[in-house]
Amino acid sequence: MSFSAEQFKKQFPLFAQEENAGLVYLDNAATTQKPLSVINAMRDYYIHSSANTHRSSHRLARRSTEMVEQVRNETKQFVNAVSAKEIIFCRGATEALNLLAHCLCSELQPGDEIVISTAEHHANIVPWQMMAKRHNLILRYVPHSAGIPQFDRLGEVLNDRTRVVSLTGGSNSIGLRPDLSLIRKLLRPWQLIWIVDGAQLAAHEEIDVQKIGCDFFVCSAHKFYGPSGIGFLYGRETLLESMPPWHGGGEMIAEVEFQQSHYAELPHKFEAGTSPLAAIAGLGASLDFLSRQDRTAMAEHEQRLTHWLHRELNASPNFRLISQASHNLGIISFVPVEGSATDLMHWLDERDIAVRVGHHCAQILGRTSGNQVTVRASIAAYNTDDDIRAFLQALEDYCEVQQLATSGVEVHSKSWARDDFSLLQLERLASYQNWQGRYRELLQWSKVVTRKPEIRNPENLVRGCESEAWLVHREIDGRHFFGLDSDSRVVRGLGALLLSQIDGCTSDEVQALDLPQLFNELGLSKHLSQSRSNGFYALMRRALHQIESGAERS
Repeated sequence: MSFSAEQFKKQFPLFAQEENAGLVYLDNAATTQKPLSVINAMRDYYIHSSANTHRSSHRLARRSTEMVEQVRNETKQFVNAVSAKEIIFCRGATEALNLLAHCLCSELQPGDEIVISTAEHHANIVPWQMMAKRHNLILRYVPHSAGIPQFDRLGEVLNDRTRVVSLTGGSNSIGLRPDLSLIRKLLRPWQLIWIVDGAQLAAHEEIDVQKIGCDFFVCSAHKFYGPSGIGFLYGRETLLESMPPWHGGGEMIAEVEFQQSHYAELPHKFEAGTSPLAAIAGLGASLDFLSRQDRTAMAEHEQRLTHWLHRELNASPNFRLISQASHNLGIISFVPVEGSATDLMHWLDERDIAVRVGHHCAQILGRTSGNQVTVRASIAAYNTDDDIRAFLQALEDYCEVQQLATSGVEVHSKSWARDDFSLLQLERLASYQNWQGRYRELLQWSKVVTRKPEIRNPENLVRGCESEAWLVHREIDGRHFFGLDSDSRVVRGLGALLLSQIDGCTSDEVQALDLPQLFNELGLSKHLSQSRSNGFYALMRRALHQIESGAERS
């Protein structure tokens, strides 16, 4: 078999839509797109066999039951489990990890220990924290260097009280892929339970839980071309048998008496209530879809793109790489040297390039490494060379605009002094015929807003801005003056636009203005994202409220 990203991409209807003709989708660590076969499987379920499973004997119920158990067997093969009883359907990896934390920790003794790492998704941290607090357990972390876990030092935190080790199979934040064979070797001498969070792993390599050697493995279908709202938990049959159920309700019981109930056998003991049956049908289709691909060739293609992007960004003085190309499952994490990560994300969005910005549900990793907000581009097999070229070109264009915006000297105020908006010409901003020109002009306007560290406190924080912004106000002789600060140049530029109209005005003069209409006439509401537009309106509401209150805030 051979692999062509272009041919592979044709199986995904989203990319064939007219509005997505130029889309470069690099947000695959959040969710992958769905092939037509998955969409059709879910549609087919609702058209031909929509009925609840197990509880009825009619034809549609039998067909639904057969489908669910067939998908269970396909999932067993997908991870190389010993028995279909070892496959529990759940809403995703998050629910599976919560199930494990609840069920396993309820059997532990105070002082027992759980080991996780700084690279974990919040879904593999918070449930253990909750259970540790409830049952007086101790939570330990794999030793790390600048936030990056050193898995070869795992043995340093293992002892006779260690009961559970729950580690990522691949970081969603920096793409780090631990050496699972090394972890298995380090854990072998100890009597404990090993959980692998495989949410990011399944799309990029074949899963063999026998080879990995873990006791539990969790996964979410939407990370590997399947539907959202469905995932699975693999667990060794003997362990699942010994665990108490998590949810109570229908399907998971054999008999209910007045004071107690007897639970169903595996796997149904852990599947209370009506399952997301159409999503299970879609999961089965995604497993079949992947089984028909050359997984080795797919992985080689993804790795080539991953190394290409790391090489280009590492060579650029305009970006600081957080992730590394080696042992990486397809994630490029970085920050721009000039401007904010959020500004860059919106620039890319205007080019129809989808990336993600934030802490990526990995705040501990961000905090310990000093990189709390990063840009994350994540690769899937349908990403093409043209996608990468378009992404790199957009980054280059962004840098040119940032260099233009910083060509002058930016003044840092030592105290809250008024900014001078008198030289900002609204007519010049309106004269640009395209968004790129107005964007550049707004970045130039941002230089008028000087840094004001003394106003950066919770009282002055403007709620509703995507990037943090602070706004203060004082009234002098009936006229209103404002001080603004933000790390985002675009927010400062939008703030300068707002303040150029109201700073130094009387209440009556401000009341006579139609600021939302001005925003629309400039076409900014059309070109800015909803969140960025909301930021403008949040600043406007805060300023108008301060004018109405008439209170001096400094």
